[in-house]
Amino acid sequence: MSEPTLECRHTGQQVPYQIHQGLAPMYVFQLSEQWDTEKHRIMGQLIADIPAAASDPNVLFDQLPTYGLSDFHWSWLDKAFAFRSDDYHWFFLSALGRIQATCVIYHPTESRLDGERIFYIDYVASAYWNRDRPNYGKQFGSVSRVLIAHASHFAINTLGYRPGFCLHSLPTAEGYYRYLGMIEYEVDAEKENLRYFEASPEIAGKLAGEAHHV
Repeated sequence: MSEPTLECRHTGQQVPYQIHQGLAPMYVFQLSEQWDTEKHRIMGQLIADIPAAASDPNVLFDQLPTYGLSDFHWSWLDKAFAFRSDDYHWFFLSALGRIQATCVIYHPTESRLDGERIFYIDYVASAYWNRDRPNYGKQFGSVSRVLIAHASHFAINTLGYRPGFCLHSLPTAEGYYRYLGMIEYEVDAEKENLRYFEASPEIAGKLAGEAHHV
């Protein structure tokens, strides 16, 4: 089987990528170092573009989604410490020597559709350089979709669950999950008023079929 590739939107070239499964500290350290460096650089751009953000926290927080920083407060080292039991599985997508995206799933959870066992996406995130912002276009697209597809294939073929997964979405990502065709539910007061989405067996099965696997 040929090595899977992603198109670099900056060069137009096809770039090989790898998916690493499991909570390996080396990948968490690499992600934290690379993403934090980029996050601080973008924060500097934001303040340069909007000087008032340097002194007014309301201005700063209002601009975070525009600059792809809705999750700026997340600490992946803390998450690795908290979510390291066998109930969780971690996936990392790497290319060009950098972690391009990560996904953390929890299992099992109960489907709201039929009560069957599915998995829950606790976190899925693309690197900051893979997010659009003012005067910048992402380097790689679809990296989160690639990891969701891989996680779906893993849950069906390794964990033995029927196709299906669910999550609570950040407001800035709701449109993406609607685009995937996921079923939209109400906001959940127990999950910071984030909206709940669930993928039907058809949608999850289709995504699993996109996965490149050995």
